[in-house]
Amino acid sequence: METTLTSTSPTLELEWLRSEFGRFKEIPEKYEEIILTVLSHYPELKDTCIRFVLKDDHPVPYGTMPSMKTIFSEPAEREYIVTLREKAEYPTFYALFKNLTDDAKKAVIAHEISHVVQYNGCSKAELMKFMLFYLVPEFKEKVEKAADMEAIIHGFGHELLEHAIYLRTIPGYVEQRPEINRNYLMPQEIVEYLPDVEDY
Repeated sequence: METTLTSTSPTLELEWLRSEFGRFKEIPEKYEEIILTVLSHYPELKDTCIRFVLKDDHPVPYGTMPSMKTIFSEPAEREYIVTLREKAEYPTFYALFKNLTDDAKKAVIAHEISHVVQYNGCSKAELMKFMLFYLVPEFKEKVEKAADMEAIIHGFGHELLEHAIYLRTIPGYVEQRPEINRNYLMPQEIVEYLPDVEDY
């Protein structure tokens, strides 16, 4: 799924990423390179409208939803919003996007735009059903683990592993958000899909 960059200049590479994968995207400048790099692994989303929004407050550190103004539109006409929370108290503070390593940031973006892939594969009726059933714990677990798998398939398995391990090292974080262990792939599960990693 990865697209090979032909330029050796970082500036030219970023310009190329913008021209190839930045169309129909709204991206905060400080995260532009990382987000565009991940998007380059998702060529199926080149023409999809995605807004990456920074918020001081949000229920979770990162999340993705169809825009309410386009939720009843056909897939090609939809807009999706990826929200990255910028402020939080301990222990969530350490899980914020801005406090992650570059590889862990790539894992987050890969997971979130994997949700866009999921949503974009739904008709209007299917998307309504999807959003309704997301409130059911068993369905939510299935959706989140599938997004993790989509990120692995698109080439971000090692980054996902780093992020999964890191979250579980934040004192008190998993206790505060037990759904981390329930809804997302555990590190040992991710390792099973990475043949070059024997332990973590």
